[in-house]
Amino acid sequence: MSLFSFLSTNRAIAYYRHSAEDKQENSVAIQREHAQKFASQHQIEIIHEEADEGKSGLSADRAGFQKILMDWVLNDNAPPFEYILVYDVSRWGRFQNPDESAMYEYQCTKRGKKIIFVEKGMPREDQALINHLQTSIERYMAADYSRQLSNKVFFGSVKVSEQGYSAGGTACYGMARLLLDANKQPIRVLKRGEHKQISNERVIFVPMNNDTTQTVRDVFYLCTAESKNPDEIAEILNEKNIPAPHGGSWDRYKILRILSNETYMGSRVYNKTWSRLKQKSRRNPRSEWVVRPNAFEAIVSKEIFEKSQQFLQDYFPVRQKGISFITSKLRHVIRKDLRSLLTKRGIDEDKISMMLRNFPVVFSTKFFRNDVPHWCFSVTEKMRNYESVLAVSIDLNKENYIDDVFCIPTNQFWLSNFLVFSQQDEQYSDFLISGKTIEEKVQQIIDEMDYELRGAELIHNGK
Repeated sequence: MSLFSFLSTNRAIAYYRHSAEDKQENSVAIQREHAQKFASQHQIEIIHEEADEGKSGLSADRAGFQKILMDWVLNDNAPPFEYILVYDVSRWGRFQNPDESAMYEYQCTKRGKKIIFVEKGMPREDQALINHLQTSIERYMAADYSRQLSNKVFFGSVKVSEQGYSAGGTACYGMARLLLDANKQPIRVLKRGEHKQISNERVIFVPMNNDTTQTVRDVFYLCTAESKNPDEIAEILNEKNIPAPHGGSWDRYKILRILSNETYMGSRVYNKTWSRLKQKSRRNPRSEWVVRPNAFEAIVSKEIFEKSQQFLQDYFPVRQKGISFITSKLRHVIRKDLRSLLTKRGIDEDKISMMLRNFPVVFSTKFFRNDVPHWCFSVTEKMRNYESVLAVSIDLNKENYIDDVFCIPTNQFWLSNFLVFSQQDEQYSDFLISGKTIEEKVQQIIDEMDYELRGAELIHNGK
């Protein structure tokens, strides 16, 4: 190569991405072939390549993608280059927010690095507006492809779960995953992390029939037959040196997790939570759960399971008899203070009324176990849509009835929608709020509610 031809050659780095959801024609090898052919046709030298194999494009958390940005685009000491070659917009990423895709592209162009989607060819400067519009549409199409695929997978998983089979995930403590052939005959128990290889095979939960399975039976027995509370059950298991799930010691919450898990009475439960497309997980209301009773062999009977639920309700009183009037009175006081805050923020009356009706506040009287103060708060399914709830402890001996005030993240509540903690637990100091902190937490909840209402208005208005 002559000195003149070397100086006239543009330089580029190339990025390739292939995930399991993509067809073979989008493999890294084929993307590389297209990029090299494009580079040859336009006198471009590829000086570096990065690839992400088997990686979803829903987020930027990809090793190769991050190296492109950090080691080459944003690195002032990187070798000079002009272009970043990518097969198409979807290889750059299937970001659910198209603006996120554009943001990363802007970081590149701001540093003088032009992204070229080789499938579209070299962009013409006199068609910049058309190219921009086309790329914006393709970003949306790339995101929509993942949404459609996610929906197909979800409805397929619902169908499988309705039949009583596992649609993915790991088995709970004391249970195993049994692989079935096309005729629904047992093949073998799957190891942790092992998946079925043939599409018409199925996976079902079964008791592991080892020490962990017996421990589950012991937990329910101690609760229902001996009326042991979760703290006492945890103490008994620890004294016997029985390892807790994933190792470590037993505590109240690990016991509650077992006692509230319907899987142990043979029910296949699916769609408890929503966590798709790399977005924030949320808990679904029970009305959206897919429940198939008697789907597989149970560890405990339905009668024992239901008896344990009744014991927990009796043991952890959310509220005492005769305090309905007090909670109503406190709710009225809280709404009065909230109305004052909302009015100062200039929120209109219709929205104020809606926010007052839905503001997530819960109450509990203090009760004692072994002379230690305890609280048991319960939330509704609707309250789980918020980051946290305001929890008020009631003291019947105080003039205004308010003892302590807590701000509790909703992800701390169990499947049965209640949370129990004592003054000796770490949660007590983590949740406890007072003085100005109360108003700050209330303002945070109001901000969240206002944001949700504004989003609903935009959807309603078709924007």
